Amino acid sequence: MKKQEYHLSKKKLEEYKKMLLEEKAKILEQLSEEQKNYIFKEEKDEVDLADILINNEIVDKLSDLDAEKLRLIERALEKIEEGTYGICEGTGKPISEERLQAIPWTPYSYEYAEQLDRERRRGKTR
Repeated sequence: MKKQEYHLSKKKLEEYKKMLLEEKAKILEQLSEEQKNYIFKEEKDEVDLADILINNEIVDKLSDLDAEKLRLIERALEKIEEGTYGICEGTGKPISEERLQAIPWTPYSYEYAEQLDRERRRGKTR
């Protein structure tokens, strides 16, 4: 991807970096809490075991989502350092500040993310 003329001021970059670091801290705290809530199987009846398995699956899914979000946050922080933050990884065009305010870890512009979502849905219906 060719380097785009940068569209974010140093002040804006610092704001986004702060938002990303705050979100990262929040996720790490939540993951720590989820680990405390993880229920280990002891000798229980079948209904108890089923409840435990369902609860553990939910915690695992939340952890997977948090892990992916954490990965995206780390990548966004790297991009700030590289000078490529706010540039869509799919199109190479600037991501709108409105989108960055809403989802500062996003690697894609709204339009490109919608395109990927449509392609994913089409692939699932086949």
